[in-house]
Amino acid sequence: MKNNKHRKGLHVLFMLFALAAIPAIIMLLWNWLIPSIIGWSAISYWQALGLFILSRLFFGGFGRHGFGHHGFGMPHGEHPHLFREKFKNMSPEERRNFIRRRFDRFPDQPEDNARPSEEK
Repeated sequence: MKNNKHRKGLHVLFMLFALAAIPAIIMLLWNWLIPSIIGWSAISYWQALGLFILSRLFFGGFGRHGFGHHGFGMPHGEHPHLFREKFKNMSPEERRNFIRRRFDRFPDQPEDNARPSEEK
């Protein structure tokens, strides 16, 4: 039990360190590269923290599995190697249906790329 509390304490300390270090790294990289390349101004630590939070919200979220996430269209909780194996074992018709279900998530499809309606 004591080992488990110790492990949780180390995990919390690591997360606090990462929360402090990541914006500092973003700030240093931004202030080193962006002003000389594009000519934009330098940013503060708090602006770097804001950029970090904004980028996580747009591109990754703060999931249970750390800062990473699975690729586009990956079913939630499905690991890529297991998904590949499952997809490989599907028949061509099952694959088509799977892909159709994935694309049905995106209703704003342009008219020229729209799928023809299925015949009943």
